[in-house]
Amino acid sequence: MFTVKRILPFIICFICITANSQVSFSKFKFAKDSPFGCCPGRKMTDTKFSITSDIPIKYIRVHYYGINQVGDAVSSDIVGAVNANAEHTKHRILNLTGPFEPGKKYSRWASGTFIYPMKVTAFPYLLEIIYMNGKKEEIDIKENNLKTYFPCIKKWINVNTEDGY
Repeated sequence: MFTVKRILPFIICFICITANSQVSFSKFKFAKDSPFGCCPGRKMTDTKFSITSDIPIKYIRVHYYGINQVGDAVSSDIVGAVNANAEHTKHRILNLTGPFEPGKKYSRWASGTFIYPMKVTAFPYLLEIIYMNGKKEEIDIKENNLKTYFPCIKKWINVNTEDGY
């Protein structure tokens, strides 16, 4: 017969396993991309992360927004963007190519990912992981799991995708 005392350790163990991250970002932010001032407002996405998975990772894709100081997702001033107020122009994807080995730390950056004249914050909303064995995983970043995958981000932002420009 199963009792609560006998089942509870198994439930707690299962919760611990599913709450573990496969990747943990110690840095995920925009940084100035033009050190000599040639391109004012151009930002790079700068990251540092650890692989906490037991399986090597082939690709990591971070879907994110650029957020202004009032919490609105904003569009980048990329030349050729049509209808900059459209929601689809506010989404960004940072593609990181492995192989990424378990237990190791990595640092990657992508140049020219965002052009915006004022202060803007990189804020993730979806994490895609593709493992070397072909397994794929999509993780929605929510307030309850933000610190699991992005402990570097100080606080949750309720992103407004309707306003902003």
